[in-house]
Amino acid sequence: MIRGLILFYLNIKPTHGYEIQRFIQLSEFDKWAKIQSGSIYYALSKLEKEKNITVLKEERTGSRVRKIFMITELGKTTLHKEMQEALAAPIANVGSMKFVIAPIISTLSKKEMIAILSKHINELKEQKEYWEVWKKIKAGVNGPKLIQLSFKMAIDSINNQILWHEELLDNIDENILESSSMREIIQAFDADRYEEGGKTMIAEQRVEFASGFKEAMKNDPKMAIERLNRIIEELKTQL
Repeated sequence: MIRGLILFYLNIKPTHGYEIQRFIQLSEFDKWAKIQSGSIYYALSKLEKEKNITVLKEERTGSRVRKIFMITELGKTTLHKEMQEALAAPIANVGSMKFVIAPIISTLSKKEMIAILSKHINELKEQKEYWEVWKKIKAGVNGPKLIQLSFKMAIDSINNQILWHEELLDNIDENILESSSMREIIQAFDADRYEEGGKTMIAEQRVEFASGFKEAMKNDPKMAIERLNRIIEELKTQL
């Protein structure tokens, strides 16, 4: 999904890999989705070779030379496909990229999102029924505890996925609005304002970043602002 995130960013504006890396770090997408810093540059290189992105220009900052990438028409098609696949993919573990997809789903049309989500929810419900049948057959009421727990974990996982996707579907308009706010944040983001430093500096930068996020979402629903207020207060305790 790192490919989709990079293409989404470049679909908003041309930029360099360092900016994308810092944005992911400060927004803490890397914790949710287990994105490694090195994977960003690897993905950029591969996307360039595939002609999904191209170098717009090179900028020199001191001794550093940064490649400014822009998305191509092929890249926009690839982005669309990546978002379709991501929306229909299961949540495999805590590090699922799907946990950060809500802010960037506006790449797809609302009609398309509803169709994909509805189809995926029905598929998950069919999977749940299948596992419940096999639980009765294989584990029964008095079957081995380990087998019963294995089936329970599988069924609970599917059920949680159903609940997650139903929540996204039921509040699709709110998530589309949040996605629009994310576009504004990326448009205004400047990596050079956030130089890497120690733990305290990172915490301060995240407070500043979250505060900027709040400002960009000031026209969003009240609930979104309340959530951000809690995030900012929690970050302040880390200073």
